[in-house]
Amino acid sequence: MRNIPTLLRRELGAYFASMMGYVVVMFFLIVMGVTFAVVVGYLNRGPTQLTAMKILFQMFWLPSLVVIPMITMRLLAEEKRAGTVEMLMTAPVTEWEVVVAKWLGAFALYGLMWGLTGFYVLILQKFSGGTPLDLGPILAGYFGVLLIGQFLIAIGLLTSSLTKNQVAAALMSFAVIFLLLIVLNWLGFLFQGGVVGEMVRAASAFEHMEDFSRGLVDVRPVVLYGTGTALVLFVTVRAVESRKWR
Repeated sequence: MRNIPTLLRRELGAYFASMMGYVVVMFFLIVMGVTFAVVVGYLNRGPTQLTAMKILFQMFWLPSLVVIPMITMRLLAEEKRAGTVEMLMTAPVTEWEVVVAKWLGAFALYGLMWGLTGFYVLILQKFSGGTPLDLGPILAGYFGVLLIGQFLIAIGLLTSSLTKNQVAAALMSFAVIFLLLIVLNWLGFLFQGGVVGEMVRAASAFEHMEDFSRGLVDVRPVVLYGTGTALVLFVTVRAVESRKWR
């Protein structure tokens, strides 16, 4: 794994060597900024048990559906289309190093985008009338969106390894993320009770973010997403290795 820092710098540089990285970051900030403004305006109408940051964290699905496919679609698909993956694999690096570096690069960009929303916390603090914010739920909420995000980024990387077409990779990633987030949440409403309902809620990212946004950090979703990420990255490495036999 000694080559990962070098490969990671290459990945981060690739995002901002073109307009792609800037466009994605600006898109994210515009969408989340508008969402934040709407949420604050709604909360100012009267007393409520909700907070602006809690609602913002519960909107994690929106950037997950759009931004993650955008930042992962090129990771391996573009390398395969341009033929640079062959040169990369002939360098003294392993498939694991390549896959992990690309995953870390995309996660770093995703983390940067969410990190910039920290300005919202400063805005809320300034206009809170001197009342200190409860940082526990805020920190737990950021932990939740990053935990779920790194798993979904691994899925986007896997779909990118399966095709040479970036658009196809983005569409596959969108479809899988939509299934895991939106469809699973719908099933939670459909099966309100029983074993199936409990299983669906236990796997629902919306249920997990509800807990995180309230400041509750449960070890079970941490294990779930950590294990899921390791498994998806393992499958991605095997998909990259399969090129040797074609």
